[in-house]
Amino acid sequence: METRWKVPVLTQIILILMEYINLTPRFYSRDTLAYALANYVSGLSSWRAVLPHSTLLYYHRRLSYVKYAVPLSGVYAIDETKVRLVRGRYYYVWIVRDVKTKGIPFFMVTSVRSGVHVLVVLVNMSRAEEIAMRVFRRRIDKVIYLHDGATAYNAFSWLNVEHEKVTFNERDYAEQGFRSLKHRLASMDFHFPWNSNKFTITRWLSTFFLIYNILYTPTYLLDKGVIINVNISNE
Repeated sequence: METRWKVPVLTQIILILMEYINLTPRFYSRDTLAYALANYVSGLSSWRAVLPHSTLLYYHRRLSYVKYAVPLSGVYAIDETKVRLVRGRYYYVWIVRDVKTKGIPFFMVTSVRSGVHVLVVLVNMSRAEEIAMRVFRRRIDKVIYLHDGATAYNAFSWLNVEHEKVTFNERDYAEQGFRSLKHRLASMDFHFPWNSNKFTITRWLSTFFLIYNILYTPTYLLDKGVIINVNISNE
């Protein structure tokens, strides 16, 4: 089972990224590396790529260091889902997705879920909003979070943050982000390798959501001062 992301499009996106971040492979051409990474991101096992397993994952990690910003409107859907390791241990992946711009400005990986993690989301989203307003020159006059009935989200009320419990259909904006992720994890039998940990999962997801954002919304590369705007709908 693969994502609906198409390898030719992903290859071009990765080539653009490699150009902007001056990523030049030592023993392979950029085209070969971009094609291998595109196949991996779309669902191919790293052991079946045209590059050695370790080489492919090395360059996949390199992409995780790219710093970027996406445009924000202030209307956010927040949700979390479980991902597991081979040995059955679970982690929670949280995402915040902008309902209007479709970008995912923040995600995190936690071993549990609680109201404290909602505070972590709010602190990081405040920073993301400051950057987005400066970069895209778009004011955010009002912020509201849409969420399901999980008890952790009661923290929004404690913190005096406007929020609304919504039905599944209204919350589908967040689910769309998870849908793409779950499509990708399907080829891994819905789990990460046995030796994964919070840090390595976060790093892997950093590359995944970088690609995700470039596909769905204008993405500003902070270190380069450029916007990549593919604007291809995959939903």
